[in-house]
Amino acid sequence: MPKAKKLPSGAWRARAFLGRDENGKQIVKSFTAKTRWEAEKAASNYLVDNKDEKPIKDPEPTVGEVVQEYIESRENILSPSSIRGYYVMLRNTMDSIKDIRIDELTERDLQKWVNTNAGKYAPKSVKSQFSLTVAALRQFKVNLDYKMVLLPRKKKYNPLIPTEQQMATILKMVEGTTVELPVTIALTMGLRQSEIAALTWDDYDGKTLYIHSVLIPNKEGKFIIKDTTKSEASTRRLTVNELCKTRLDRATHKSEYISPMLPSSVLKKFQRLCKDNGLPKFTMHGQRHANASVMLAEGVPDKYAMERLGQSSPNMIKDVYQHLFDSKRTEVSDTISNKFQSIVDTSVDT
Repeated sequence: MPKAKKLPSGAWRARAFLGRDENGKQIVKSFTAKTRWEAEKAASNYLVDNKDEKPIKDPEPTVGEVVQEYIESRENILSPSSIRGYYVMLRNTMDSIKDIRIDELTERDLQKWVNTNAGKYAPKSVKSQFSLTVAALRQFKVNLDYKMVLLPRKKKYNPLIPTEQQMATILKMVEGTTVELPVTIALTMGLRQSEIAALTWDDYDGKTLYIHSVLIPNKEGKFIIKDTTKSEASTRRLTVNELCKTRLDRATHKSEYISPMLPSSVLKKFQRLCKDNGLPKFTMHGQRHANASVMLAEGVPDKYAMERLGQSSPNMIKDVYQHLFDSKRTEVSDTISNKFQSIVDTSVDT
């Protein structure tokens, strides 16, 4: 019996395969319906009505079909934002391989696809696209030498983090604006944009903020509140600093949410203020990095910094460490140079 597959539109499609014509081309009839049962019944009826034709074995699925099935198999396991990201990759980055049947796919096809995408996307994005495709192919037992495919080399990550002087400017320039609270919370408490957007006034008790949910887009691009955070470590309660407390306490409650604007609207307004005040085009995530850099500069141990930032791995902390090291490189070099010069001068004088 033909097996139906669910399409991105929500409908079901079943295919009836009868044989090949004189040119060797497969004779295929597709049936689409609202339910799996209706699609499969229509395809089966077609086979019965054309029983004189010799049926053939169903052809292998295409790369696009196996990637879609892989994504669907994880829809109730991964976060909505991850699933949405997977669908975006399938829709926008796989044109050159998505119609190749998996029994005809070669390492050369994958390499050509990677080469093409390397000219359009960042190395990290290309790696994500490749990882998704390989995971889907392995789920269908496609045995290729994936290690033969060369991926673009990852570029050094240099986050744009404001200096202490720029932090002061940021905190002053947002005062009284529609982005005062989200920017202040991001910079002084290190929250993610998705966490800030999901905060309600009920999450603030006058002393602490309870971070337990996020605002993220689902696979259709519609923003939804997810009752769990990015990871178990992300659910946390943080004591509010005095500056943030002052601004929260004097704010008008125009909505149940502390920051009712979408993260994209907050970023647009924030970057416009940055431009008007002679600052670089900082991101909201850059303010989270800034919070981490302050903790590192003040000697807060990594373990506690990760706890405050809601991280389960030290990756972001390492990025900030590298940023601080780069900014201090010249200063450290001069200090060491002057120290040895002092040693030499002291020795000569003696």
